[in-house]
Amino acid sequence: MPAVLVCLWAVPVARATTPLKLEQLAAESGWIRLLHYEPDRGVASGWRSAIHSPEFFLAAGGGTDPLAELQATLAAMSVPAGIDVDAHAQCRFPARRIWLTQRLGGAGSLAQITCPRFDGFIRSSEVESVSIIFATGYLGNPASYYGHALLKFNYTGTYSRSPLLDVSVNYGAILTGTDDPLTYMVKGVFGGYDGGFSHVHYYFHNHNYGENELRDLWEYRLDLPPEAVRLIVAHAWEVLGQRYTYYFFRRNCAFRMAELVQVVEGVDITPPDRPWTIPQSMIQRLAQARFADRPLLAEVRYHPSRQSRFYERYRSLEREDAHLLGALADGTEVISGSRFQGRPVTSRQAVLDGLIDYYQFVADPETRASGKRDPGYARALAARYRLPPGEPVVAQRLPEAPQLGRPPSWVQLGWMQGSASGEAMSLRIRPAYYDVLDGGSGHVPNGALVMGDVQLRVEEGRVRLQQLDLLAIESVNPALSGLPGDRGAAWKLRAGVEQARLGCRGCLMPRLQGDMGFGRQIRDGLFAAAYVGGAVQTNRFEQGPGFIRASANLIFKPSAGFAVRLGYEHRQPVGGAAAYGLSQAELRLAFGARSDLRLAYANDEAHLLTIGLGHYW
Repeated sequence: MPAVLVCLWAVPVARATTPLKLEQLAAESGWIRLLHYEPDRGVASGWRSAIHSPEFFLAAGGGTDPLAELQATLAAMSVPAGIDVDAHAQCRFPARRIWLTQRLGGAGSLAQITCPRFDGFIRSSEVESVSIIFATGYLGNPASYYGHALLKFNYTGTYSRSPLLDVSVNYGAILTGTDDPLTYMVKGVFGGYDGGFSHVHYYFHNHNYGENELRDLWEYRLDLPPEAVRLIVAHAWEVLGQRYTYYFFRRNCAFRMAELVQVVEGVDITPPDRPWTIPQSMIQRLAQARFADRPLLAEVRYHPSRQSRFYERYRSLEREDAHLLGALADGTEVISGSRFQGRPVTSRQAVLDGLIDYYQFVADPETRASGKRDPGYARALAARYRLPPGEPVVAQRLPEAPQLGRPPSWVQLGWMQGSASGEAMSLRIRPAYYDVLDGGSGHVPNGALVMGDVQLRVEEGRVRLQQLDLLAIESVNPALSGLPGDRGAAWKLRAGVEQARLGCRGCLMPRLQGDMGFGRQIRDGLFAAAYVGGAVQTNRFEQGPGFIRASANLIFKPSAGFAVRLGYEHRQPVGGAAAYGLSQAELRLAFGARSDLRLAYANDEAHLLTIGLGHYW
C-alpha cells in the first residue's frame, strides 16, 4: 500500500510542476546544501558536489547537475518499493524526501515508505535535540592541534539517563596506511586523503578524547524545533559512508559539521571569508548565531577530562591529605599504615578517591585498553569499598568556555629598536593560533601552536622580513601534582626563518629547532620549564651548521589579561663559533578579547626592543 500511495503522489506533482518550476527548485539553497554543491566555473551548471561517491547521486551527471539530480530524485521516489525496501530512494535519502515534501506538497502529500535500516539507525523519532561537541586541542596528534568537532544526537529524556549511549556523528580523514606525522600533515593540507562521516555511540569519543587523550569536552546543545532536528538526523544518514576530499585547514571536521547543521534553512555557523576553518571559530560563531529570532545556542555543558578531574580533586585536598596521597603513590606510605588509618573518615575517603583517579590518569592508553592495572589501583579500590559511602566535596572550577575566548587570528603594529639595526616600524601577522601568553580555554595551557607567523620591518619606505615561523609548537604537561607519572614532559618544535643574531642586520637564516624537557606548575599562574635541544641551519654568517642549547622559561599569569614570560638560553654553535647566551622577556596586557599590548626584549650581546598593539580577528 505505501508504494501505491507514493505513485499517486508523483502524478499530481508531475502535472503541476513545469520545467521552469523544477529549474527554480534545483537552484534553491536548500537543494544545493542537501547535495553539497560548491561553485565550480569549470562545469556548465556552475556547481560540483563536494561528495565524489557515485552512489550518492541518482542521475548519471548528478554530481555536477543539480537539475538532473532533482529530476532523478523525483522519479526514483515515485517508483514502488521492491523486495529490498532499504534500497528505495526514500530510504537512502530521507532528508531529500523531507525537503521535497515541504517544497512540493506540504505535510502528508508523500506517503513515506517504512525504512527498517534508517528507523534503526538511531531511532530518529526519539531524538529531541542536537549538540555540537568540541574537544579541546591536543598536541600529541597533528590532526588534533586545533581541537575537534562532532555531532551528538540527544534522545528523549537523555539527561535523565546516561548521555554516553547517545549516537555521535564524526568526520575525519580516511586513513588506509601508517603515514608518519609529517606525511600526514602534508597530505592533509593538500587534499591527499578522502574524508568521510561515521557514527558510533558517544561513549567511544568520550573515552578516546576525555580519558585517553586527556582533552576537555564542551557540549553545545542547539535550540532547534523538532522538524529541524529530524532533517539534520535524516541528512546525517544520507552522508554516512560518502567520500569527500579532506582538507586539514578549510574543509575539515568543523566545516563539515557546520554543513550538517546548516541543512536547516536559516542556520549559518561556518566562519566566512577565511582559507581555514578552526573548530573554536565555528563554536564562537555558533554562540552568536540566531534562529527564528532567538539564540541558536540553548545550553553549554562542560565535561572535564580525566586529567582535569584528577587535578580538581587534588586541589581540593587539605595539605596533609595531599602529602599523604603523594606518599601512597610513590610507595613511602601504605594504606594499612598508621598515618593513613589515623586520618578522619572523610579524609581517607578523599585521599582514596584522589588515589583512584591518579592511577587512572597516569595509566597509558595501551595499559587501560589491556585491562591491566597498577597493583596500587586495586588496593586503593578495595580500601575505598571498606569505607562508608560518601562523596567528598570537590569544588570543580569551570574554565573559560571556548566560545568566550578571543578570535584565533592576530595582527600587530608596533615599533622596534635594536642596538645594531636601529629603529623601524614593525608589522606582525599571525593567522593562527596562540602562544604561551595569549592561550586560553581550548588551548594547551602554557603551550603554543603557531602557523605562518610573519614579522616585517618597515623603514625608509622599504619592507624587510624580520622573522617567519612556518610552524612553532610548545607542548607541556602542567604537572600540577608532581607525582610519579605526572612530572611534566615538555617539547618544542620550530621551523622558519629568523635573523642569525640580534646584532646582524639582514642576516636571515632558515632554522629547524627542537627541544625536550620538563615543566612544573609551581602554583596557580606560575609555570616553569627547562629544556635541552638545538637547531640545524644553513651554514652562513659564520654561525655554523647549527647549535646545541640548554634553556629555561618562567611564565607568570596572575590573570587572563596579564602574562609575562622570562627565558634564557645558553647556545653552543657547532663548528667553532664562540658560545653565547640569549635572554628574552615578553609582557602581554590584554584589553578585552580583541586587543592587547605587548612589550618584548631580547639580548644576545646586542639587544632588540619591540612594543606593539595587537588586534585579534
